[in-house]
Amino acid sequence: MDVFHKVLARIYEISGGRETQEVDLIELLKKEGFYANRDSIKDQMSTEGWITDAARPGYVRITHWGMAEAKKGDKGDYKQEKGVGHEIEKLKSAAHELAVSIDELGKNATAKSLKSVEQRLTDISSMLAEIKSKI
Repeated sequence: MDVFHKVLARIYEISGGRETQEVDLIELLKKEGFYANRDSIKDQMSTEGWITDAARPGYVRITHWGMAEAKKGDKGDYKQEKGVGHEIEKLKSAAHELAVSIDELGKNATAKSLKSVEQRLTDISSMLAEIKSKI
């Protein structure tokens, strides 16, 4: 998730999805660690039509386009943000390695090839536990 979508998701969360709710963008950017880029972030999000200026300086309101974008990004990016996407890619790779090890076991049934399959299964089990803890 890029910075803009991360900030948009937080604005959406803070505003409760209400276009009339004002959000203190300056404080939000300080908390998220993006304060140094506040002007470019605000400019980009305004250009996209996701936010508008509120009556108070430093405050913004989310637009209906911003809410739509935040909802769209919320479908899969949250899992990516939590690191599950990376873990799933590692799991896919480990599953492929398991399949290769099983093929090797089928070609050459030895204690060494069996140990390789067992090790891959252990790795996959620990990866699944890691993913489960993040979901």
